[in-house]
Formats: sequence, structure tokens, C-alpha cells
Amino acid sequence: MTYKDLSKKILLELSSDGRQSHRELADKLDVSAATIGNRISKLRDEGVLKGVSADIDYEKLGYTSVAVTRFKVPGDSIQSALKQMKEYDRLTDIYEVTGNYDILAIGHYRDRQQMNRVIKELQSQDTVLETNTSMVLNIVR
Repeated sequence: MTYKDLSKKILLELSSDGRQSHRELADKLDVSAATIGNRISKLRDEGVLKGVSADIDYEKLGYTSVAVTRFKVPGDSIQSALKQMKEYDRLTDIYEVTGNYDILAIGHYRDRQQMNRVIKELQSQDTVLETNTSMVLNIVR
């Protein structure tokens, strides 16, 4: 197995369960724990592995409504709009995208009223020309 193949397998394993120990990974991938440790260190040094994040079940925290909102903003205002959106903790993912809209945001809300309030606040920003929001019906993955 090449180092590149091993790195990919380590990253796949960590993406499914970031809490695995080096020993657990070594047993699964049939290499030594020291090899796993060295590869993980190299992946961190290269900036490939930036950290291990939590997979949060927002419903269990009371956030039962999920919406995807697309924002159209003037080209020279994208950075300003992104900066404003980062202030909203209900927006868990914010992307600058191509296509008919410039920014896509995923928000988790306690209810439709909270979602409506946050989206209307965002719509009132000077940098926002237009929005398009879709409610998420089912989270597949």
C-alpha cells in the first residue's frame, strides 16, 4: 500500500469516526500504530487534516427546522455579506458559490418562526439583493 493510499484510507476512517485511536486505525488498516501516527502528523503538517469535527444531531438540541438559503449580492459586496452572515450562529454552513446566486447558507432553527425571523433579518441587509430559501424535508447524509 502506498503512502497516498494509506492517507486516503486514514482520512476515510477518521471521517466516519474521528475518535478512533491510532491503535484502532492500525488494526483496521493492517499497519503499525507508529505508521498511523506519522501519517496523521504529516497530514496535519500539510494542512490536509485540519482537525476532527463533531457530527451534531441538531434535532436532539431542539433545532428541528433546517433551511438552505441562497443569496444574490453585488459582486463587490460578497466579502461584506459573508462577514455579516458569520455573525448568525444559526447559520451552520456558509459557502461562496457559482451560479444564479453568490452565497449559499444552511441554517438550523428551533422552529419556522425563528427561521423566518433570521432570514428576514438577512434579507434586510444592504448587501442582499435577493434570496431563495428551501426547507429541508429529510437529511439523507
